Amino acid sequence: MSETFDYIVVGAGSAGCVLAHRLIEQTTARVLLLEAGGSDNSLLVKMPAAVGKVIPVKTWDYMTAPHPATGNRSMSIAQGKLLGGSSSVNGMIYIRGHREDYDRWVDEYGCEGWGYDDLLPWFIESEGNESLSSSLHGTQGRLKVSENRYRHPLTQAFIRAGQEVGLPYVNDFNDNLHQGVGYYQTTTFRGERCSAAKAYLNPIKQSSRLTVITSAQVHRLLFDGDRAVGVAASIKGGEEVHYHANREVILSAGAIGSPRILMLSGIGHASHLNELGIDCLKSLPVGDNLQDHLHLSINATLKEPLSIYGEDRGLKALRHGGEWLLFRHGLMASNVLEAGAFLDTTGEGRFDTQIHFLPALDTWDDPHGIGKGKTHGFTLKVGHLQPASRGQVRLTAPSPDAPLKIDARYLEAPEDLEAQVRALNAGLAFLKDTSLAELADDIFSPPEATALLGQQASDRTAQVEEFIRQYCKTTYHPVGTCRMGTSPESSVVDTRLQVHGISGLRVIDCSVFPSLPRGNTNAPTIAVAEKAAAMMIAETREM
Repeated sequence: MSETFDYIVVGAGSAGCVLAHRLIEQTTARVLLLEAGGSDNSLLVKMPAAVGKVIPVKTWDYMTAPHPATGNRSMSIAQGKLLGGSSSVNGMIYIRGHREDYDRWVDEYGCEGWGYDDLLPWFIESEGNESLSSSLHGTQGRLKVSENRYRHPLTQAFIRAGQEVGLPYVNDFNDNLHQGVGYYQTTTFRGERCSAAKAYLNPIKQSSRLTVITSAQVHRLLFDGDRAVGVAASIKGGEEVHYHANREVILSAGAIGSPRILMLSGIGHASHLNELGIDCLKSLPVGDNLQDHLHLSINATLKEPLSIYGEDRGLKALRHGGEWLLFRHGLMASNVLEAGAFLDTTGEGRFDTQIHFLPALDTWDDPHGIGKGKTHGFTLKVGHLQPASRGQVRLTAPSPDAPLKIDARYLEAPEDLEAQVRALNAGLAFLKDTSLAELADDIFSPPEATALLGQQASDRTAQVEEFIRQYCKTTYHPVGTCRMGTSPESSVVDTRLQVHGISGLRVIDCSVFPSLPRGNTNAPTIAVAEKAAAMMIAETREM
């Protein structure tokens, strides 16, 4: 079986949905969109507060390799496996990062045309913000950005605590602030998740020029010499089929999926591919430069049963579910991670730490069961935003079904451990003589936290380092494994996101980021895809 299209987009996640939309909307091309996962047509996906229910069943089972710096543990690094990708399972927090993050792409990595001022128009183009409108925000974009329709009393206490420790209250986390505390805006619309699939894919699904195939596992790329001309894939585990592209193949499978397909296709480190018996078509540093955000959970039980514990059971669940189904209001309209803070822990005038507040105990991916048996409580998820450690993704066999070796090497750089210590200390300050502290009963994570609160920050280091190594977790923000740059020796794609030395092939997703933005990665991925789509469409008009 073989079919021919103008463009083949591999991965219907945040970037892939943007690309499909713009190509259908602004060209006459025939587009094939291949997604390894299934449909996003589920109430759990649409219901914001069900985020904890949907992640276990709609994600890839990616796990990191054990590493001494993190207690020789394997960690989940879940990525969305359905239409919309991670935008259909994430916490819906709309954060861009800071101006300096993107200017760094230019200044340190030579990616001209990808600085903050270059990307800002595409953030604005994509954004449909319901309450913010200025030179920094868009109101007409496809990606809806909203205020939370529900705010939990514990979240309000966290907001007050942030101000009590000296942080300014902010309405806009995306205005290149120094630091502050406030409510997150979310990628929701009228009480529902606004994923990339809902925002970009749904409006074009009926186009006769678009073909969307789910449960499509791409095995490898097809080539004519050094030109990519299609993909080999299997649908629902069936026989291999070939799809051909007249113009381009675009990989948008994410920071783990995109390098996998490149390596299986003979693009990667020659030595690694040769060890597996894969003929190397082009030697490039595919899979290198892996980076991700880590976080620690500060957990405290409550004096009174004020958290959302138990609200998903019995009659309470029926009441909340009914309210959401009928009116799209109430607890189920909340993304749960309603508020947060950005903090400057070095005193250098720029934030380096993020806090996500949870009006419940974080029992998700609890490495050593520290929260076992606990009920009502709250969590501050604290994490450093600019890690120096770099990992890698490698194949373990020349098969698309074989597990990957994701050697993340978290905390391998000593400065990352120091930064996580600062982040943890900054979070603990929210629990000393504040409105939030008044509600807390026992701060059980980190252990002996009450004693730590009474010490100077400089005296806490030795006591918290082991806790960090044993309990840190990923924030599911992997980027960088097909990074953009000017040299084939140190990058995989050029500044037009074309794979070095291969025509007809681009990578457009978060894997091309040279470095991590300081914050959640969904909005930056969509902005990069918007800019890339505009470049591609301009090229077709010049032909």
